[in-house]
Amino acid sequence: MDLNQREQLLQAVFENAPLGIVIADSDGRFVEVNQAFLEMLSYGRDEALALSFVSITHPDDRAATQRLSEEIRRAEASSYRQEKRYLTRAGGFIWADVRVTVLRDATGAVRFWLGIFENVMDRRQAEKERQQMAAQVQQAQKMEAIGTLAGGIAHDFNNLLMAIQGNISLLMLNKEPHHRDTSYLKNIETAVQRASELTRQIVGFARGGKYEARVIDLNQVLAKTADMFGRSRKEVTVHTQLQRDLWPVEADQSQIEQVLLGMFVNAWQAMPEGGDLRLTTANAVMEPQDPQKPPDAAAGRYACITIVDTGIGMEPSVQARIFEPFFTTKTVSQATGLGLSSAFGIIKNHRGFISVQSQPGRGSIFRVFLPAVNQESTTPSPTAQPPAGKTDHTVLLIEDEDIVAEVGRKMLQRLGYRVLVARSGAEALALYAQHQAEIDLIILDMIMPGMGGGAVFDRLRSINPETPVLLSSGYSLDGQALDILKRGCRGFIQKPFNIEQLKQKISEILPGGSRPAS
Repeated sequence: MDLNQREQLLQAVFENAPLGIVIADSDGRFVEVNQAFLEMLSYGRDEALALSFVSITHPDDRAATQRLSEEIRRAEASSYRQEKRYLTRAGGFIWADVRVTVLRDATGAVRFWLGIFENVMDRRQAEKERQQMAAQVQQAQKMEAIGTLAGGIAHDFNNLLMAIQGNISLLMLNKEPHHRDTSYLKNIETAVQRASELTRQIVGFARGGKYEARVIDLNQVLAKTADMFGRSRKEVTVHTQLQRDLWPVEADQSQIEQVLLGMFVNAWQAMPEGGDLRLTTANAVMEPQDPQKPPDAAAGRYACITIVDTGIGMEPSVQARIFEPFFTTKTVSQATGLGLSSAFGIIKNHRGFISVQSQPGRGSIFRVFLPAVNQESTTPSPTAQPPAGKTDHTVLLIEDEDIVAEVGRKMLQRLGYRVLVARSGAEALALYAQHQAEIDLIILDMIMPGMGGGAVFDRLRSINPETPVLLSSGYSLDGQALDILKRGCRGFIQKPFNIEQLKQKISEILPGGSRPAS
């Protein structure tokens, strides 16, 4: 191969190489560039020959580049490799892996610089997505652990409140309205109700915290909640834009209202001088690889509520923690407890998710996604009828906590029922087998050691498919309460409840079967 052929070959390799190649003079100004480099940064050849290594380097990366170049000039190194950003003709940038070496003259001075560029934007984006996915998984695991702990605390605490509330109900049955003890008992009852509301928020945050889910229209729920909020916060202007034919969702309406009101209040607190709150609804189809979808959320059809405020916005470090229980940017006196973590838990328990976008000084955008359902997907459970001509009703109370079982027995007796008490699933099945013909209603605790409420319910139904069962719990692990309701359970009552609430629930299941409390 003669010299001319070699030059032609080298020129062909230079022009057709898949990597960007540039040759620059001793000052770093380009004297030759190949086609791959021009395509990488979208420059024309004449435009590129007016550039230099420094001029196309992103301003934030120039200091490091100049330091590496100076090391080569001082003969402390012969080349360097750097992954950095390069400016494109359109004003954007790409990430590239660049390898730079020098050609020196006989005296050792730098004569030319040779740079080889590899576009690594796809790899960087893939790595960023991998890191985001890993962070989402880590966050989901952390919230799962916190939720499990919160649920256990809520369940045990509600059992204690049930004992207090039940005994108060029994005491107040014997008191005249003007009795000296009545006001004290009412004060205790108010404190129990406030404690119950706190545990309700904890249950909402914990796994499986929704109970009485039914098909609802999110447009109606949003409009109602926004109207209530708008009347109390005149300094905030509320704008709504609701999509017609919004897909229905299956949800606990009271909990969704709790979520929306909490998020509206959060937006209001971010706008101390007032502002605009924009609320929209839309149908959304979430693809498996959609970046908004958390890794543990299912792809498919969702109804979406978007909440946009004109508030102070959030730093990324704050965004990363806003759904953690008791995290707040407010002072201790201003903090309001579970806040957005309760909303996070409730929506997650409905198999949905919440996304957030925010920048300091530019407000925040929250999107609430709830899975859509077909309108005909749910059917109400049939109402049990009391046995013909029977007035002496018997209730089987299944409750493993002694103090709750005792107060439950007394409340039912005061309502006029004969009561059988079982302290475990096995004991309940034995009692039912023995007294099946007498038992008109079963009140079943959801969480019990050994055989849980779900297993007991299924065994009872296998004995008698028409057995009327009322679930009772302060917490529903893994959404089992909702599953049992769908399998034919007649109702759910959440602890703590008073004697009037118990009476009302029983009357819904056994019409005409409840009696005035004596």
